[in-house]
Amino acid sequence: MNTNTQYSYFDTAYRTGSDIWTHIPYHQTALEMIPNIKKDSIILDVGSGRGLWAFKLIDYGFRVIGIDYVKSIVEKVNQDIKLLSYAERARFIHGQATNLPFTDSSFSLVTDIGLFQHLPEPSWHMYLSELARVVHSEGYVMSINLSDQTSRFIGLNPKLNNESPYEKFGVSYYFFNKDQVVGLFAQYGFSLIEHREQFFETRSDPADSLGLHFFVFQKK
Repeated sequence: MNTNTQYSYFDTAYRTGSDIWTHIPYHQTALEMIPNIKKDSIILDVGSGRGLWAFKLIDYGFRVIGIDYVKSIVEKVNQDIKLLSYAERARFIHGQATNLPFTDSSFSLVTDIGLFQHLPEPSWHMYLSELARVVHSEGYVMSINLSDQTSRFIGLNPKLNNESPYEKFGVSYYFFNKDQVVGLFAQYGFSLIEHREQFFETRSDPADSLGLHFFVFQKK
């Protein structure tokens, strides 16, 4: 995978609203699965992109720190939060998910909406160790990622023959099975609290049916 090509793709997709998450109605399920943490808690959203999920969290009564590696979108979203009167509730930071610029045990909840699936496999353990570091004991991680039960998405057929990681338009896509994700998180002290799997039509192609895993893990 060419990391520069993937960066360029997300830079363009965020600016144009063409990233896949813009048009997938995952928000309601994700909001239903938020753990019982205090309102006004600070949530870390990794891979925050255009801030669409972060804004939902703010409206739900939380404060949010978002982090993304595309500097231009971080700057744009920080401008947007001022216009939306969210400046006291949110802040977005330029940085890498595999090297989070926060102290240990900083957050009661970290959310990842579709970041994990784009990371190269050699980075998985670095990323998961960072999540385990910044989440406090008994804290949570919500992870939403691509399911290997996806029958068709952007010309890929992982349910028929999963050959993850795939590369499409310069972007890496990994379609996970449930046990694989649970096993990876378990290595870093996380226990599965809740899991749902849902399927969505997408605008990429009328015949597409995209499957998503919704996970909530707790750090023990």
